[in-house]
Amino acid sequence: MKEFISGLSLLFLIQGIGGLINHLTNGGKSWFLVNYIDALQGFEIVMDIVFIVLGGIIGLASWKIGGSTKSEN
Repeated sequence: MKEFISGLSLLFLIQGIGGLINHLTNGGKSWFLVNYIDALQGFEIVMDIVFIVLGGIIGLASWKIGGSTKSEN
């Protein structure tokens, strides 16, 4: 479970940081999720920051969650 949550955190961080760089440099459509959700158009940079913060919160929460990792076994 901890690995899944850590992976989810990484996904949000990649989407947020990569999307933010893409939008600040006026990059074109790419594989970033915010580009393909019509309801978020006009709020791309804000949503990228939300994804970064959410990814960080999930990442910190994954440290608190007990669970086995490969190094513990």
